[in-house]
Order: sequence, then C-alpha cells, then structure tokens
Amino acid sequence: MGKTTGKSANYTKEKYAEPCSSHSKDLLIGGLIGGMIGAAAALLLAPKSGKELRSDLASTEGGQYICQKANELKQKSEELTEQYKAATTEISEKVAEQYSLICENINALKQTLIDAQAEVMEEIKEELEEEK
Repeated sequence: MGKTTGKSANYTKEKYAEPCSSHSKDLLIGGLIGGMIGAAAALLLAPKSGKELRSDLASTEGGQYICQKANELKQKSEELTEQYKAATTEISEKVAEQYSLICENINALKQTLIDAQAEVMEEIKEELEEEK
C-alpha cells in the first residue's frame, strides 16, 4: 500500500470537485431566482393607502365577495350592538327599580322597628312607674 499514482489522485480530486462546483452553481442560481421572486412579491405586496387597497379589492371578484362579507359583518355587528345597548338599558332600569323597592322596604322595616322600640320603651316606663 504505498504510493498512489498521480492519475488516481487526480481522478479523486475531479470526482469530488465537480459536484462542489455544481452545488455552488445551483446555490447561486437558486439565490438569484429566490431574490427575483422576493423582489416581485415585495412589489406586489407593497403597502398601499386604504383607499387604493379597497378599490383594488373591489375590482376583483374575490375582492367584491370580501367587501360584501365585510359589509354584512359590519351590519350584523351594528345590530348586535343595538340589541346589547337595549338589553343593558332594560337591565339597568330593572336593577334601579329593584334597588328602589329594596330601599323602601328597608326604610319601612326600620320605621317599624323604631315604632316597636318606642312602644316597648313606653311599656317599660309604665311598668317601672307602677312598681314605685
């Protein structure tokens, strides 16, 4: 096993060198193509003003569908908002009414207790005077 001939050493270098240059070439081409695709996507997806974007969307069939659905969702959300406002107002009125009734009942009970206390105090005074 000693020396190798120059021919076999060159064959080995060529065998491994060729795929490397092929991979480098493929990588370079892939990078260039990817760069061009990225640049095209950047141009196509560049931000526009809201007005321009809406007009672009409205001009396509898919855009018209999206605009229609967006309007339907907006209308539905407005309806739901009105329903929630009405329900909230109704609940607030009921709570206020119940609060008022509870306060009236508490005040009536308080007055009943004050009257009962005064009556009991009067009875106690009378009994104390009788015992004297």
